[in-house]
Amino acid sequence: MIYELNHVGGQVRDLDASLAFYTDLGAQVVDRLFMQGPRVHRVHIQLGTGLVELLHPEHPAADTTYGFNHIGFLTDNLDADHTRLLAAGYAELTPPRVASSGQGRLSFLSDPNGVRVELLQRTEDFRIPPITTGVVRRLAHTALPAPDLDAAITFYTTHLGMHPDPEDDATTLRLGLDALKLHPSWPPASAPINHLALETTTQRPDTHDPDGNRLTFLPVS
Repeated sequence: MIYELNHVGGQVRDLDASLAFYTDLGAQVVDRLFMQGPRVHRVHIQLGTGLVELLHPEHPAADTTYGFNHIGFLTDNLDADHTRLLAAGYAELTPPRVASSGQGRLSFLSDPNGVRVELLQRTEDFRIPPITTGVVRRLAHTALPAPDLDAAITFYTTHLGMHPDPEDDATTLRLGLDALKLHPSWPPASAPINHLALETTTQRPDTHDPDGNRLTFLPVS
């Protein structure tokens, strides 16, 4: 069973610059390791309540695309959930395998609009209690393009177990502490993750991180 929206993640060009940017917003590093096989540095940071995965390849390919490119969900039965989603007609990107980190197993599928969805089965839990000392109080939602909105809602609710956020509308879906926001007019292919919405202690203008990921800021109500 899929039981938690766990993180948003992607490739970063300059790990130190990314860490400095997010640390300035109050993020804390909650996990850090180097994956020997693919030669990739992996860092999980927590912003308020939400986890962000930063992946920095030691020797990036010439065509490496930087920025957030996937969302990750936790499952207690990877093989069963992966098989169930394939049977429902969703596209497989990576079959179930041992994670390069050595921490459990993973697979990747595509949602109906081409967003990469990672399924993870592992025993490690990197999330710490909500951080209340920084600018960011909560990762309000990860915003995804959904040109086919009905298909996206069906995928995330019927098949992944998310439910509409009672404090928002039917396009904001929650599973655990974190939420997704779906919108039919956000650009899909060029920006797999449209933006992160962060609740902050003060009003701030929207900005971009060092890899071009857009961040919007919502004052804590």
